[in-house]
Amino acid sequence: MAQTPLDDEQIDRLAYEQAEEHFRLVRNRLSKDAVEALAKEVVVRIAFRLPRNLPPDHAPTEAEIMALCEALLSKDEIAADRIILAARRDGVSPEMLNLGYVAGAARMLGEMWDDDRVSFVEVTIASGRLYRIIRGLRHVVDETVSLPGPDRNVLFALVPDESHTLGIEIATEVFRREGWEAEMLVGETHDAIVAVTQQRRFRSIVLVAHSEHMLANLISLVLAVRITQPLAYVVVAGKIVDVVKDVTTLVGADDVIPDMESAVARLGAIVDMG
Repeated sequence: MAQTPLDDEQIDRLAYEQAEEHFRLVRNRLSKDAVEALAKEVVVRIAFRLPRNLPPDHAPTEAEIMALCEALLSKDEIAADRIILAARRDGVSPEMLNLGYVAGAARMLGEMWDDDRVSFVEVTIASGRLYRIIRGLRHVVDETVSLPGPDRNVLFALVPDESHTLGIEIATEVFRREGWEAEMLVGETHDAIVAVTQQRRFRSIVLVAHSEHMLANLISLVLAVRITQPLAYVVVAGKIVDVVKDVTTLVGADDVIPDMESAVARLGAIVDMG
């Protein structure tokens, strides 16, 4: 476990610590190729948020972005945390924190990776720290990435390459009958699912998988939707809940839906607690 970051009321410590534990488990459980793919997912997905032109107010310089990258790559577990929290206390806006500092660092890390200036291990560590930061600051960065929407709306998405559709179809229909605004995505690619979460806000996102072979795809999708919708409740459903031990922590979700009988009440309780 990393050292506790500097005390700051903006930090969601539970989300921060869950993200750290999530990446630790992923590095221990998945293959090197799968871990590398997940690191790229984090770097690319965050870097994608960097606009062509940033407003001048508190925009970080290239030197400041480089300093943040060096902190992310350093042996000091919370060096990058200190930079981000200091910028926040100095009055940097949530928009600039998200689109300037965080996305700028991700972009620079990606360029360094492409140019072989950093190793796989270094980028894996840096991407985990960057993801940990944005999860810890999710209530801050959500001001710039979330769209308004009703509380009881839910997206059901079948994990890419998963073929069993009956369960997700039944679940979607059950929620609709209970008065939820439920949307279903079946047979879509990873990028197509993420694009929907970029365009519309969902209070809850239920990702459905049945086989342990879908684990890497599921984790990648969770990471992506955590970045596009920081405050959404991400829930895992399907037979993978029964076949993968500690699946909630391993994939970085908020909860699981073990069966249809309890699904509506369980997800409703999660939303109401929020």
